[in-house]
Amino acid sequence: MALPTLFLGACLYYLIFSLLADQIALPDVIARDIFPVVERINIILAISLPLLFVCVLGWAFFLSFKFLAPLERLEEDLKKIDEGDYSVRLEIRGDHDLKPVADIINHLVGKLEENKGKR
Repeated sequence: MALPTLFLGACLYYLIFSLLADQIALPDVIARDIFPVVERINIILAISLPLLFVCVLGWAFFLSFKFLAPLERLEEDLKKIDEGDYSVRLEIRGDHDLKPVADIINHLVGKLEENKGKR
């Protein structure tokens, strides 16, 4: 998704700054003032876009691990419960969206453990 976005951005940038500048007959006075600004914009973009890309990529990895790690633990614990180990309790932090689901599953597993002890 990032590559098509970068490609589209590069094409638009080229279209706006290169083709448009070639097509419009700019007087020398205006061109003299505009071209240094365009060069500064190019330098800023050349420095900031890779940094921005790395930051967005790092944020994406952080968010994916924040959401996937509890799901993986949930899956592992549910497999243990499925195998008959009713002593397992799902441990998810209170601020996570899966906390209510984990609480319900823990309640159900507690009931299963009580019923197993009564037999």
